[in-house]
Amino acid sequence: MIYDETDPYALSKDEIQSIQQFRFRRMIKRICENSPYYHKIFKEKGLTADDIKTPDDLVKLPFTTKENIRNNGYPYGGDFLTVPLSEIVGWHMTSGTTGTPTVTAYTKSDIELWAKLVARCLNTAGVRKDDVIANVYGYGLFTGGIGLHIGGQELGAKVIPWSSGRADALVKTLKDFKVTVLTGTPSFELYIAQKIREQGVDPEKDLNLRLAIPGAEAMTPEMIERIERELSLPSHGGGAREIYGLTEAIGPGVAQECPLDRHKEMHIWTDHFYVEIIDPETGERVGEGEEGELVLTHLDREGMPLIRYRTRDITKLIESDDEVPFPKISIIKGRIDDVIFYKGVKIYPTAINAVMLKHPEVKEYKVIITRDPAKFEILVEAEKSSEELARKISEEIEGVTFAKPKIEFVQPNTLPRWEGKSKRVEIK
Repeated sequence: MIYDETDPYALSKDEIQSIQQFRFRRMIKRICENSPYYHKIFKEKGLTADDIKTPDDLVKLPFTTKENIRNNGYPYGGDFLTVPLSEIVGWHMTSGTTGTPTVTAYTKSDIELWAKLVARCLNTAGVRKDDVIANVYGYGLFTGGIGLHIGGQELGAKVIPWSSGRADALVKTLKDFKVTVLTGTPSFELYIAQKIREQGVDPEKDLNLRLAIPGAEAMTPEMIERIERELSLPSHGGGAREIYGLTEAIGPGVAQECPLDRHKEMHIWTDHFYVEIIDPETGERVGEGEEGELVLTHLDREGMPLIRYRTRDITKLIESDDEVPFPKISIIKGRIDDVIFYKGVKIYPTAINAVMLKHPEVKEYKVIITRDPAKFEILVEAEKSSEELARKISEEIEGVTFAKPKIEFVQPNTLPRWEGKSKRVEIK
């Protein structure tokens, strides 16, 4: 079926299901026959492609993990490739700071698909052809910069490839080029908002910004609302709308918040990804609306498709309740890898983030947890510090984490700002 891949309204729910089933059968056959890694898995399980007729049959196959890709996909894509190396046109990969990088390989067709999916996300968020986008996601190994760049151009918008850094200089560009859309990590977008005000620029009167597309970090509604407020986006008829993706899936372009989602959910493109939500401890599927780990299976990736990839992201799947027919995932609660264990309690950094950023006095913060189980400390940079604010923050964090931190205020501009992904948690 031929349809406009950049249009989130192009298909009905029934058409999405039909396309998903067709692509699923075709993909399973191709992966089984052409991927050395999965061919071996099928053989070990005594299965053929004919044994995986529907997505329900995926439970017969094991999950794919980041470790599997590191061990079998480096370099070039390794045993995960389903095409000859001569057809690969490039790669993205993780930084490799914790070991061998995780690689994802693209064919020319994959790049074209990626551009269309990011364009669909931008379209869903409200970006249009006459918009000017300042893309402050990092370029290079990180998928964000190039992904948002080619997606914006696919949509027909005008893209300034700023990348991360040089926030002071960016303010002039935002003003002179009448930039209407800012795409970048939420931490960097907030830092840019700070620089705008430090230079005496009024974002409501002096700028044309109406949309921000934050992504690449776990974020909360409070953080998104702060971006909207500090960049004065509602005054120009817009707002901040989260985009979601990950290197192993294809990059950004997997899911997108629409104007009606109110910072709670994102539409996920199930014509290109089959979605499972599992209990991260047992691996069993959970029901619709139940929280668990997001698992993705590619439906039409060409160079390096994955089956049942464990993203480690915590969310839940629900049906769409608005005009965009694709189902939704809830805003990512956090990553299983990021969970902090303190006195036997699991603490999600996003829970702390939600508390901190709903207080307008808080400008930045840092969480410090030491090997001493009695020490859980949060450094807070605040516009106005007080014992009352410290008590309130401490009690609210205890309410969502069951662990009470010590709050210590620091001088303004003491804590680092982030021109990229933030690192607000330190474990000593």
